[in-house]
Amino acid sequence: MNKNTAKIKSGFRELAANENEIISGTVVTGSFNSSTNTISVLPTGGGLAICGVLLNTITGSTNGFIIYPADGSNVVIGTIDGPGEWILLRAADLVKAGITIGNVVYEIDNDQVSIVNGALTLNVGTTVFKMNTATDGLYALLHDLITAITLLTVPTTGGPSGVPINVLAFNALLTRLGSLLAG
Repeated sequence: MNKNTAKIKSGFRELAANENEIISGTVVTGSFNSSTNTISVLPTGGGLAICGVLLNTITGSTNGFIIYPADGSNVVIGTIDGPGEWILLRAADLVKAGITIGNVVYEIDNDQVSIVNGALTLNVGTTVFKMNTATDGLYALLHDLITAITLLTVPTTGGPSGVPINVLAFNALLTRLGSLLAG
Protein backbone atom coordinates (compact mmCIF):
# COMPACT_ATOMS: atom_id res chain seq x y z
CA MET A 1 0.00 0.00 0.00
CA ASN A 2 1.42 3.43 -0.91
CA LYS A 3 1.50 6.52 1.34
CA ASN A 4 -1.53 8.20 -0.28
CA THR A 5 -3.70 5.13 0.07
CA ALA A 6 -2.73 4.81 3.73
CA LYS A 7 -3.62 8.49 4.31
CA ILE A 8 -7.00 8.08 2.63
CA LYS A 9 -7.83 4.94 4.66
CA SER A 10 -6.76 6.71 7.84
CA GLY A 11 -8.98 9.67 6.94
CA PHE A 12 -11.98 7.39 6.36
CA ARG A 13 -11.41 5.65 9.71
CA GLU A 14 -11.28 9.02 11.45
CA LEU A 15 -14.46 10.16 9.71
CA ALA A 16 -16.28 6.96 10.63
CA ALA A 17 -15.29 7.41 14.28
CA ASN A 18 -16.50 11.01 14.28
CA GLU A 19 -19.80 11.34 16.14
CA ASN A 20 -20.75 14.65 14.51
CA GLU A 21 -23.88 14.81 12.43
CA ILE A 22 -25.58 17.27 10.05
CA ILE A 23 -29.37 17.23 9.47
CA SER A 24 -32.11 19.43 8.06
CA GLY A 25 -35.35 20.45 9.72
CA THR A 26 -37.73 23.31 10.47
CA VAL A 27 -37.71 25.81 13.31
CA VAL A 28 -40.43 25.05 15.86
CA THR A 29 -42.81 28.03 16.10
CA GLY A 30 -42.26 30.07 19.25
CA SER A 31 -39.13 28.16 20.27
CA PHE A 32 -36.65 31.08 20.16
CA ASN A 33 -35.11 31.70 23.60
CA SER A 34 -33.56 35.19 23.73
CA SER A 35 -31.71 34.60 27.00
CA THR A 36 -29.77 31.62 25.61
CA ASN A 37 -29.97 32.43 21.86
CA THR A 38 -31.34 29.00 21.06
CA ILE A 39 -34.18 27.47 19.03
CA SER A 40 -35.83 24.07 18.68
CA VAL A 41 -35.73 22.23 15.37
CA LEU A 42 -38.06 19.49 14.13
CA PRO A 43 -35.92 17.10 12.02
CA THR A 44 -37.05 16.57 8.42
CA GLY A 45 -36.74 12.80 8.80
CA GLY A 46 -39.20 12.81 11.71
CA GLY A 47 -38.78 12.29 15.41
CA LEU A 48 -38.80 14.61 18.38
CA ALA A 49 -37.78 18.25 18.18
CA ILE A 50 -34.16 18.98 19.00
CA CYS A 51 -34.17 21.65 21.72
CA GLY A 52 -31.39 24.08 22.60
CA VAL A 53 -29.91 24.48 19.10
CA LEU A 54 -27.36 27.28 19.46
CA LEU A 55 -27.55 30.31 17.17
CA ASN A 56 -24.06 31.45 18.15
CA THR A 57 -21.13 29.07 17.75
CA ILE A 58 -19.31 30.33 20.82
CA THR A 59 -21.44 30.14 23.96
CA GLY A 60 -20.90 32.94 26.43
CA SER A 61 -19.12 35.11 23.85
CA THR A 62 -20.54 38.48 22.87
CA ASN A 63 -18.40 38.66 19.71
CA GLY A 64 -19.29 36.95 16.46
CA PHE A 65 -21.93 36.54 13.80
CA ILE A 66 -25.44 35.38 14.63
CA ILE A 67 -28.52 34.74 12.49
CA TYR A 68 -32.08 34.46 13.72
CA PRO A 69 -34.26 32.18 11.57
CA ALA A 70 -37.98 32.73 11.18
CA ASP A 71 -40.47 30.34 12.80
CA GLY A 72 -41.09 27.47 10.40
CA SER A 73 -37.92 28.24 8.44
CA ASN A 74 -36.04 25.38 6.81
CA VAL A 75 -32.66 25.04 8.52
CA VAL A 76 -29.55 22.90 8.56
CA ILE A 77 -28.03 22.09 11.95
CA GLY A 78 -24.95 20.16 12.97
CA THR A 79 -23.45 18.72 16.10
CA ILE A 80 -20.35 20.21 17.65
CA ASP A 81 -18.20 18.77 20.40
CA GLY A 82 -19.90 15.39 20.02
CA PRO A 83 -23.53 14.31 20.18
CA GLY A 84 -26.12 16.50 21.84
CA GLU A 85 -24.51 19.90 21.16
CA TRP A 86 -26.28 21.38 18.15
CA ILE A 87 -25.53 24.60 16.21
CA LEU A 88 -27.46 26.35 13.44
CA LEU A 89 -25.47 26.14 10.19
CA ARG A 90 -27.88 27.58 7.64
CA ALA A 91 -31.40 29.04 7.50
CA ALA A 92 -33.75 29.72 4.59
CA ASP A 93 -35.73 32.61 6.11
CA LEU A 94 -34.18 35.13 8.48
CA VAL A 95 -35.84 37.69 10.74
CA LYS A 96 -32.59 39.26 11.95
CA ALA A 97 -28.80 39.01 11.70
CA GLY A 98 -26.07 40.60 13.74
CA ILE A 99 -22.33 40.99 13.99
CA THR A 100 -20.58 42.05 17.18
CA ILE A 101 -16.90 42.94 17.29
CA GLY A 102 -15.86 44.51 20.59
CA ASN A 103 -17.91 47.69 21.09
CA VAL A 104 -19.32 47.66 17.56
CA VAL A 105 -22.72 46.02 17.08
CA TYR A 106 -24.25 45.74 13.60
CA GLU A 107 -27.84 44.46 13.32
CA ILE A 108 -30.16 44.15 10.37
CA ASP A 109 -33.82 43.11 10.16
CA ASN A 110 -36.77 43.72 7.82
CA ASP A 111 -37.16 47.34 8.92
CA GLN A 112 -33.72 48.77 9.65
CA VAL A 113 -29.97 48.56 9.75
CA SER A 114 -28.50 49.60 13.08
CA ILE A 115 -24.85 50.24 13.91
CA VAL A 116 -23.83 51.00 17.48
CA ASN A 117 -20.25 51.93 18.26
CA GLY A 118 -19.92 52.84 21.93
CA ALA A 119 -22.14 55.90 22.45
CA LEU A 120 -22.74 56.53 18.71
CA THR A 121 -25.87 55.04 17.13
CA LEU A 122 -26.70 55.01 13.43
CA ASN A 123 -30.10 53.68 12.29
CA VAL A 124 -31.19 53.48 8.68
CA GLY A 125 -34.87 52.62 8.53
CA THR A 126 -37.23 52.12 5.64
CA THR A 127 -38.29 55.78 5.74
CA VAL A 128 -35.92 57.74 8.00
CA PHE A 129 -32.30 57.97 9.02
CA LYS A 130 -31.17 58.52 12.62
CA MET A 131 -27.75 59.35 14.05
CA ASN A 132 -27.28 59.96 17.77
CA THR A 133 -24.54 60.18 20.34
CA ALA A 134 -25.13 59.63 24.06
CA THR A 135 -26.01 63.32 24.50
CA ASP A 136 -27.22 64.63 21.13
CA GLY A 137 -28.70 63.68 17.77
CA LEU A 138 -28.26 64.93 14.23
CA TYR A 139 -31.99 65.67 13.91
CA ALA A 140 -32.06 67.75 17.11
CA LEU A 141 -28.94 69.66 16.09
CA LEU A 142 -30.24 70.55 12.62
CA HIS A 143 -33.73 71.33 13.95
CA ASP A 144 -32.29 73.71 16.55
CA LEU A 145 -30.07 75.36 13.91
CA ILE A 146 -32.93 76.00 11.49
CA THR A 147 -35.20 77.21 14.31
CA ALA A 148 -32.49 79.64 15.47
CA ILE A 149 -32.14 81.01 11.94
CA THR A 150 -35.89 81.67 11.73
CA LEU A 151 -35.67 83.70 14.96
CA LEU A 152 -32.60 85.63 13.84
CA THR A 153 -32.69 89.40 14.43
CA VAL A 154 -29.89 91.78 13.63
CA PRO A 155 -29.28 95.17 15.26
CA THR A 156 -29.81 98.09 12.87
CA THR A 157 -29.70 101.84 13.30
CA GLY A 158 -33.49 101.81 13.58
CA GLY A 159 -33.56 99.02 16.25
CA PRO A 160 -33.58 95.25 15.92
CA SER A 161 -34.61 93.79 12.59
CA GLY A 162 -37.64 91.57 12.17
CA VAL A 163 -37.56 87.85 11.49
CA PRO A 164 -36.05 86.88 8.15
CA ILE A 165 -38.33 87.56 5.22
CA ASN A 166 -37.74 84.01 3.95
CA VAL A 167 -38.87 82.35 7.22
CA LEU A 168 -41.32 80.16 5.24
CA ALA A 169 -38.38 78.62 3.36
CA PHE A 170 -36.77 77.69 6.69
CA ASN A 171 -40.04 76.23 7.97
CA ALA A 172 -40.21 74.13 4.79
CA LEU A 173 -36.69 72.89 5.58
CA LEU A 174 -37.90 71.81 9.03
CA THR A 175 -40.67 69.79 7.40
CA ARG A 176 -38.22 68.15 4.98
CA LEU A 177 -35.85 67.43 7.86
CA GLY A 178 -38.59 65.54 9.71
CA SER A 179 -39.22 63.33 6.67
CA LEU A 180 -35.52 62.46 6.33
CA LEU A 181 -34.15 62.24 9.86
CA ALA A 182 -35.69 60.82 13.02
CA GLY A 183 -35.38 62.60 16.36
